[in-house]
Amino acid sequence: MGAITLKNDDIFEGLDRRLNRSSLIVACIAIPLAWFFFSARAALSLAAGGVLSYINFHWLKQAIDFLVRQGAEGRGARGVVVRFVGRYALIGIFLYVTIRSSALQLVFVFAGLLIYVAAILIECFSVVIRVVIEDFRNGRSSNNS
Repeated sequence: MGAITLKNDDIFEGLDRRLNRSSLIVACIAIPLAWFFFSARAALSLAAGGVLSYINFHWLKQAIDFLVRQGAEGRGARGVVVRFVGRYALIGIFLYVTIRSSALQLVFVFAGLLIYVAAILIECFSVVIRVVIEDFRNGRSSNNS
């Protein structure tokens, strides 16, 4: 079985930038498609879910980065914990308001919340493709031991 030839640093270098770019591309494709095939309300709902997805991802990342770098007892832990819990509250309140009002369509808000999931999947596929291409260039295949 061949080892992964890319260094972990190479894989994670610029990950935030690539995820932001991929999510923006997904949103820029999905929102006009929702407008064209469904309605302006659907497109707005998708965009609102995408904004929530962005906030959710970055607040979660800030909390994890803080815990990894400084631990739960470091300075500023309270703000990070508030954002970590606040992201659930923000999403919950937004979904509650969406359900109670008819301004946005719930299905498209949920679809927008999945924009970063799509960006993460795109990143996973691109890493796998890069590793396979590098192995192929180096003359390794999955059949070699």
